[in-house]
Amino acid sequence: MRALCLALILLASASAAKADCLREIGQFREQVDAQNQARPTAQSQAATKELQKLERNEQADEIDCFNTLARARQILASPVPPTTDRYARDRHHQ
Repeated sequence: MRALCLALILLASASAAKADCLREIGQFREQVDAQNQARPTAQSQAATKELQKLERNEQADEIDCFNTLARARQILASPVPPTTDRYARDRHHQ
């Protein structure tokens, strides 16, 4: 009986953790979608793709949820690569 009660408690806490993560993902997704509509960047589009992977994964658990959220946040926070002026070298030699 104790084992059954412990299993039910663990299951309930795991469900709550996943629900918390899904709520956080939803809020983050709104932020990323707003950025993609206003001024899309390579980072915001890559973050969207990362979040879509979780949506397609039917076997995802709370660990997958939190890992995906962490990766998407890291992708979005990564620095924008500097734009290169491909004609700068030609102007330098003139």
